[in-house]
Amino acid sequence: MTTPRTGPAFDALLGLSVGDALGAQFFVPETARAHLADRTDPPGPWPWTDDTEMACSVYAAHTERGAIDTFDLTHAFARRHDFDRGYGPAANRMLRLIREGGDAEALAAELFDGQGSYGNGAAMRVAPLGAAYAEDPAAVVRPAADTAVITHTHPQAVDGAIAVAVAAAYAARARTEAMTPHAFLTAVAALTPYGVVRDGLTEAIGLLAEPDPSAAAKVLGNGSRTSAADTVPYALWCAARHLSDYRAAVLDAIAPGGDMDTVAAITGGVVAAHTGARGIPAAWLAAREPLPDWTFTEPGSVRPAPAGESRLKPLLLPRPCPVPDLVWTDEQWQRVRSGRIPGDLDGRWEFYTSEGVLHLHRSWTGLAIWNVRVAPVKGGGWRPVSALVEAYPEHYTGEPEVPRALLRLLAGDYGRP
Repeated sequence: MTTPRTGPAFDALLGLSVGDALGAQFFVPETARAHLADRTDPPGPWPWTDDTEMACSVYAAHTERGAIDTFDLTHAFARRHDFDRGYGPAANRMLRLIREGGDAEALAAELFDGQGSYGNGAAMRVAPLGAAYAEDPAAVVRPAADTAVITHTHPQAVDGAIAVAVAAAYAARARTEAMTPHAFLTAVAALTPYGVVRDGLTEAIGLLAEPDPSAAAKVLGNGSRTSAADTVPYALWCAARHLSDYRAAVLDAIAPGGDMDTVAAITGGVVAAHTGARGIPAAWLAAREPLPDWTFTEPGSVRPAPAGESRLKPLLLPRPCPVPDLVWTDEQWQRVRSGRIPGDLDGRWEFYTSEGVLHLHRSWTGLAIWNVRVAPVKGGGWRPVSALVEAYPEHYTGEPEVPRALLRLLAGDYGRP
């Protein structure tokens, strides 16, 4: 068993955040001149950047469900977005528009003249997710891609996220199953889709004997173009060469300049998935700004969507039906998502949320009766915006609408449905 503050995923989050916060210090010219060449520590505290803020959302989303729900994660990114954390202009605009009710999928797809972002933003935040898949690194490919396309739809960005997640999975696995640097990068490349990121990993394998990080970065990139292809191969080169030495790996990540916070975040997240928190220098952890409290949700606090041979049966003949005009507070919506329902519903209904849809089933048959789609409200809160009702008479013969009382009861208002 793991808790929100133990286990490889938590270790990867710590390593990512420390690498991010330390790397960001070297964008200050005086700091770079005074400390970079001698590899000495800049004075604390070290604030973290958007890399860590988004990684905390990924970690929290996976912790509470044990899976990635892209609706939840999309709106977590948007609601927790802090303009002052160093987001790029395109990300700032997109997350603000999502927070104001914009279509998240359309906004991500239209970036950069419709090609989608191929930046390193999806790769920078995903190591904690990957570290949770040490038993089966191949199983993280799909969830890693799901986290990427929320903001980065270009294949290069998706491939970068996949490569980092797989690397973190193998790094955690290497706690009990030793891997050489060559075997490590080869395994990562094998699960990365064909493309320029995988090509960069192949080049990184050929450069493992290169002693000079700057020389390797001239070939692989140092993140200065902020693309996944220009960032991920070098970051994983650093991780592979120093998988048991967090300090050496992160300092190599920073040494060539470029996008130092992001390269160090990726490297640090992957290496800490292997070394654990104790591999991170204690002085670095102390200097890093504390992580936000919302990062640490209760494992399993939100029921995941049923998988496989679930007894819950989908709508057979769905028909649109009206929904009441009501708004749930954030607290009420969290209560619904977490399954904390009043006694009046116990024994009569089963429900769960998945990708922004509240699914309600008869408890004694497992038959779906309503699916209610929910959307955020500008300024806070959540509103039911549409619903489907079961129209097959053998499954449901009630009124073809979602009763106001039922939705109020789910939110904690104790009127009876």
